[in-house]
Amino acid sequence: MNLSSSFTDFSLAELFQLIDQGRKSGCLSVCTLPDIHTPDSKSQYYYIWFRQGRVVAAAHRLNGQGLVHKITQRNWVNQQLIEKSCQIFSPEKPLGLSLKAEGLLNTEQLNLLFASQMHQVRQLFEIQTGVFKLDSKASLPVKEMTGLSLRAIEIALVALRTLKSWKILADALPDPNSAINSIAQGKPQIHLHALEWQVWEFANGSVSLSAIANQLNQAIALVQQAAFRLMLACLIEEVPLNESTPELSTYPVDLNLVHSSQANQSSVGTTIKISTLFLQNIVGFLRSNN
Repeated sequence: MNLSSSFTDFSLAELFQLIDQGRKSGCLSVCTLPDIHTPDSKSQYYYIWFRQGRVVAAAHRLNGQGLVHKITQRNWVNQQLIEKSCQIFSPEKPLGLSLKAEGLLNTEQLNLLFASQMHQVRQLFEIQTGVFKLDSKASLPVKEMTGLSLRAIEIALVALRTLKSWKILADALPDPNSAINSIAQGKPQIHLHALEWQVWEFANGSVSLSAIANQLNQAIALVQQAAFRLMLACLIEEVPLNESTPELSTYPVDLNLVHSSQANQSSVGTTIKISTLFLQNIVGFLRSNN
């Protein structure tokens, strides 16, 4: 599958949902457009690779040196040793796993390298103008891969939780006067934040989003955004408000209920699992400077 469009027609959040639900593989190329109001503004390029709906690598260039640069910049392994080791590594094995197998990198360092790559991905969600191309036939760049991976929808949710401007997604947010209904089978297995869990507790089609916001003592915009993220994860759908709406004072919901769930981090191919602790703290990693 090849798909080309602009962010004005197709948001990155929707694109990640498509990749996740369709378990797509390949490379997503993104080109930002110069800001006409900023002198010397130039286009920037980003590349994100997927395997069966999971993000496996990200880089600013296609020269295959992005991960090597991150490693040498931190003085973990010098470039000469990496180049020498690459001559004996399997050409199909991610560079990160190969260096770990040789004792040159440890698990914590791989986590930090992958988080640094995902920080680059998170930045893309702030882009208001740009174009993209999804090439499903692109080969995976083993030299840019740590061996770690995350579901595309997990990355999208993390990015949207820290999104500064929702302008580009304003038309996609659910109406404050509409309700939400759960379409998940049982309790969600994806990692959610407290507000998302609380909003999900109301997902039975009988309470409007504005009423939910009042009950939770939250701004309606925050509740709309949380509901949008749940919709993106295919956990709920927006529905017309049921006229027989119960009084919220008698609505049986525990506002102090904060669930925690471990995302389904099954290993794919030559990737390895990310620990629950790493997943729960990835927001902190993504906010940090590289």
